[in-house]
This record gives sequence, structure tokens and C-alpha cells, in this order.
Amino acid sequence: MQKRMYLLGYMGVGKSTSAKKLGKALGLPVHDLDQILESQIGMPIADYIGQQGELAFRKLEKQAVLDSANLEGIVAVGGGTPCFYDNMAQLNRLGRTVYLHAPVGFLTKRLQDSYHAGKVRPLLAGIAPDDYAEFIGKHLMERQAFYAESQFRIAVDKEEVLGKLVEIYQTK
Repeated sequence: MQKRMYLLGYMGVGKSTSAKKLGKALGLPVHDLDQILESQIGMPIADYIGQQGELAFRKLEKQAVLDSANLEGIVAVGGGTPCFYDNMAQLNRLGRTVYLHAPVGFLTKRLQDSYHAGKVRPLLAGIAPDDYAEFIGKHLMERQAFYAESQFRIAVDKEEVLGKLVEIYQTK
């Protein structure tokens, strides 16, 4: 029987990258909830939110969480997904949930590097890279209670992530 594992955590922590590596290592399908949503709405999420508002997006996202019951393998979810409606409870009901976490300094460096490489992060639009640490610290504190409901937790700055994910996936 195929299991479903959800990877969650703050933006820049490496959810999508870890999902791809785990899928490849175990020969499992990999899904990215944000990519699924962008395919459904026919535009980048940031554009959709700009046109329809965050509430409209979060409603679509809630349905995508429920629809993920039809997926097998590894599912990377957006950083905010667990924080709205009953999404975290649904994710825990539908599969194994793994919170990939890292300290603010680690996330700040990753997101600053991402910014300098030209990757747009809608949540950081209008925030100077030098101010990322303060923003991330406050925002992460708001989301922490939701992330803490995950069944498993991996410190990406201290642990060998792929090996731990394989171990979690393979436990009965």
C-alpha cells in the first residue's frame, strides 16, 4: 500500500527540493500543491491573489488539500497551507506530516540568496532583503503553532534531511 507524506514548513526551507530528492530516492511520485493550484487557476498564485484576494486563494487551497487524498507519494505544501481553515488537521488525517524547520538566520540567508537570484516571493514583496530576518522571525512565530501539529519534525540545518525522510516514510 502506498503512503502519502506531506512536507511543510516556512518558505525557503527546502520543501520542494526535499520532496523531489525523496521521490527520486524511493521511486515515488512527487506533487507540489502550489504547482497544482497554479495549473488549475492558469496563473501564478501571486497574480491570482492580486486579482481575487487571499481569501479566494485560501478557499481553493483548502479544496486542494482535500483533493490531495487522491494523490500518492510525496506532497510539498505551501508555507501557509497548514495555517488556514482546518488544513493542518486534514493533512494529518490524510498522511504523514513532516515539518522541515530551520532557524530564522538560516531562512533569512536562503531567502536573501533566492532574492538575489531573481526568484520572486510574493510574501516578501516590498520588504528589503536587509529586513527579512525581522519579518521572518515575526511571521514564523505566528505560524509555529500550526507547524508544531506535524507528526514529525526535521531540523534542516542540523540533520541529514533525505535519510530522515526515508526513515519516516518507511516506518509502519
